[in-house]
Amino acid sequence: MKIIITGGGTGGHIYPGISLAQEFKRRDGSNEIIFVGAEHKMEAEIIPREGFRFYGLRVKGIERKFSLANLSSLWLFLSSLITSYRIIKKFKPDVVIGTGGYVSGPVALLASLMGIPTFIQEQNLIPGITNQFLSLTVRKVLASFPESQKYFWRKNRVVFFGNPVRENTWQGNRANLIKKTKLSLNKKTILVFGGSKGASAINQTLLTSLKLIDKALWMQWQVLIVSGKEDYFNLKEEAVHSEYKGQVEVMDYLHQIGDAYDLADLVVCRAGATTVAEITAKGLAAILIPYPYATGNHQLYNARFLEANRAAVVITEEDLTDEKLARELVKLMSDQERLSAMAQNSKKLGKRGAARDIVEGIYDSIQSKTFS
Repeated sequence: MKIIITGGGTGGHIYPGISLAQEFKRRDGSNEIIFVGAEHKMEAEIIPREGFRFYGLRVKGIERKFSLANLSSLWLFLSSLITSYRIIKKFKPDVVIGTGGYVSGPVALLASLMGIPTFIQEQNLIPGITNQFLSLTVRKVLASFPESQKYFWRKNRVVFFGNPVRENTWQGNRANLIKKTKLSLNKKTILVFGGSKGASAINQTLLTSLKLIDKALWMQWQVLIVSGKEDYFNLKEEAVHSEYKGQVEVMDYLHQIGDAYDLADLVVCRAGATTVAEITAKGLAAILIPYPYATGNHQLYNARFLEANRAAVVITEEDLTDEKLARELVKLMSDQERLSAMAQNSKKLGKRGAARDIVEGIYDSIQSKTFS
């Protein structure tokens, strides 16, 4: 079977597609898969590294309010339709799957209008505008949250599967991380990261808040900060010269995030859909600080879902202070029973088999039409 997976812009739209591609290959090694994304975005680097062919489109997002920049975006969209048509005609896919981001629009739209079985995978609780429009033409919407159905215009096309995550995110090995850092297996670990692009607000507040925590409590813990490239050198310098040096490890990026999940007892992070899917697949308690400028504020809705299920504490960036974060950290660091309960609740929400279930559903849809 020939499959096109299209989407990108952020890790949240890229990695679910990779998970599906790996599952299609696991199901049948003869399956042929290509990815279509934006030619100058992170997917152009990540996809080939994962061993899949990549085709780039010149396309920009359209702002939700009128602007002159939208005229340029519209022109690029129209030209990307021509490129997408050529890719589809040459590759002749049996299935097309959109994983979100504006770049998925041209390919998924054309494929569905050409009668090719087309599916879109929505990672967030609140759908993005591209997927909202595509839901009018595609065969099915593959939702990551059961609550997502009510936000789509064509509710009868929405099916809940969960968000696909790569197996290495919940099958990591902490020993790999211990070998290349000064972290210890004998201390509890707080993992801090901001998603695929880092998060300066979280990084800076975290280091300052640690100074407000009682030293006797703090000495039982250690911190791993995956900072992103922008903050790395400043944070590294500050950590080395802080009173907690040796207990704070700073890395700019970690390709095998699963190794860090395997070491972590508590996570402080954003609430992007892939992050939420990964920490629940692993079963980790979290303090979530949603990115406030995400389209439609979707990260806040993702975070509130975990909070409502007692799997996370939510602090909005507007309310984020050194003192607030320190208070929430102390509550969890000093209460193992609550920390364990949150981790168990998180694991109940996780969908480790989402990629397998989606691929199975797509096969059923094509072969027997039971899913169409």
